Amino acid sequence: MISLPEDFVILKFFELGFYPKYNKFNNVYQCSCPICREGKSLGKKRRCYYIPKNENIFCHNCGWSGKPLRWIKEVSGTTDKDIIKELKDHVPDAEDIVERSEDTKPNFKVATLPKDSINLSDKLQLDFYNNSSVVTAVRHLIKERRLDTAVNKPSALYVSLTDMVHKNRLVIPFFNEQDEIEFYQTRTVLNKDNKVKPKYLGKVNAEKTLFNIDRVNSDHDCVYIFEGPINAFFTKNSIAVAGITERGKSFTQRQEEQLNTTLKWYDKTWILDSQWVDQASLVKSEVLLKQRERVFIWPEKFGKRFKDFNDIAIACKIDEIKWNFIEKNTFDGIEGIVRLSEIKKYRNQTYLN
Repeated sequence: MISLPEDFVILKFFELGFYPKYNKFNNVYQCSCPICREGKSLGKKRRCYYIPKNENIFCHNCGWSGKPLRWIKEVSGTTDKDIIKELKDHVPDAEDIVERSEDTKPNFKVATLPKDSINLSDKLQLDFYNNSSVVTAVRHLIKERRLDTAVNKPSALYVSLTDMVHKNRLVIPFFNEQDEIEFYQTRTVLNKDNKVKPKYLGKVNAEKTLFNIDRVNSDHDCVYIFEGPINAFFTKNSIAVAGITERGKSFTQRQEEQLNTTLKWYDKTWILDSQWVDQASLVKSEVLLKQRERVFIWPEKFGKRFKDFNDIAIACKIDEIKWNFIEKNTFDGIEGIVRLSEIKKYRNQTYLN
């Protein structure tokens, strides 16, 4: 594997990238991507990034991702020998630095969907299983909860009919940056009384990834982080972590990797269930604020009436909850703690009475 000196990579990044610049705040280098040229946005946007800390270059427009050596070779058309020769003028004993060329692919496994999963966007499959009570139930759930029209819905949803673990459950895929399903979560659909436990299940023996990371758009500088995937359907640039603990952030190694590469330079806002009606959410929100995170604190008018964003969408018959509503109610630091203390007082009085 080749390890190039950082200053050499920066030099090549500025030489080969279009309209390069340095973002001092994040210690990130940006340019218009020389691989995809970013279409009509060439020169207007810089969506190709070099992050020295992670020794990684990637383009948020075309999805290219890899080590600096691979990027330099693909963009310039040079070989290992060419680079070693150039390095000799830049660094003494370059042969000791360059071990061997090796394209490093992301260390993740593409997930296999539950057995006999039906793509609910495929009309032919739906027609074939038209008489299935399970398919009928899951389609009703999707329509009832407005998942089919939501602004940030994933590109596909599935239902499994025979899988030993995920039988008769809605399958929510977690696509990665390469549009491959890397993880999934399933939800029961047949019981309205929540008698089947647990309500949600994840892929067995698999590491959780970030839901909807493939739909994040670099035109907006903030990413909204939900616990559950379904709530992330209703706001653009939203992802989900599929659960956090009352100790706050609890990412898997793969989620950490995605946050520190693809989402490194984005502002991040946490949106949990209403703190007015959910004690666990209240506790988690306070922990996140103490960890210097930005947190959406539910305004009283909505917080007492709705549990989550999906509830709002259903009741108000809308498919998108706008960013301005979120930003207006997002807080950090002491101000956020004070807001939560007001909710605590309300909850204490409610339970005492």
